[in-house]
Amino acid sequence: MTQSLVSIILTVYDTKLQYLYECLNSILNQTYQNLEIVCINDASPNVNYDEITKLSPKIKLYINEKNLGMNKSVNKAFSLTTGKYLVRLGSDDIFDKDLIKKEVELLEENPSVGAVCCELKRFGDYDQHITRPKEWNYEKIIKNKQTAGTGYAGGMMFKKEVLDYCSIDESLKMCEDFDFHLQILKRMPILSIHEILYYYRSHETNLCKSMSRQNRQRLLEKIFNKHLELLDK
Repeated sequence: MTQSLVSIILTVYDTKLQYLYECLNSILNQTYQNLEIVCINDASPNVNYDEITKLSPKIKLYINEKNLGMNKSVNKAFSLTTGKYLVRLGSDDIFDKDLIKKEVELLEENPSVGAVCCELKRFGDYDQHITRPKEWNYEKIIKNKQTAGTGYAGGMMFKKEVLDYCSIDESLKMCEDFDFHLQILKRMPILSIHEILYYYRSHETNLCKSMSRQNRQRLLEKIFNKHLELLDK
């Protein structure tokens, strides 16, 4: 039986080459091998990433003529993929060797499901086990303002068909992944694998550390209000 093609998306901007090579090697060493790796160099002025394409013909590198920012680069990457399933990976993070295999199997076994995710292990500055919801319930998440484990893009694999009605909101400076997951959940179920298969590198330059807790809360309120309005329609 032919394995479904999986597209893995990385955006790079001043990513340390050591971290990027560790990331790419964790992908290339997957037990599931029908992959393409779509890398977007967001016009990084300090690092030349051309050498990464020598690691494997599976790596496709695209270079933005000017810096577009994370959200526009991700939407651009979505449009360049050819796989049945898509999964994002932070360019300094690491996949467990069985992540792709286990998530593809769950999607293949559940054709009505739009996305699957795994649990994460934060490492680097500090250690943390990030769990995922036991149940992804659109209405409960919105009405109860639940955010625990729902907003991490790392290790979230989804069917490409969801892009017919979902996209990264380019107006959001943070929490755009939480909004994207709610967009999916409104149309199709999301399932969790309660196993650590994704390793999230924590360091001082993480984007999430550039925003205050108050500003992040304001963005979350904006997202909740948007989806509350959709619930009423």
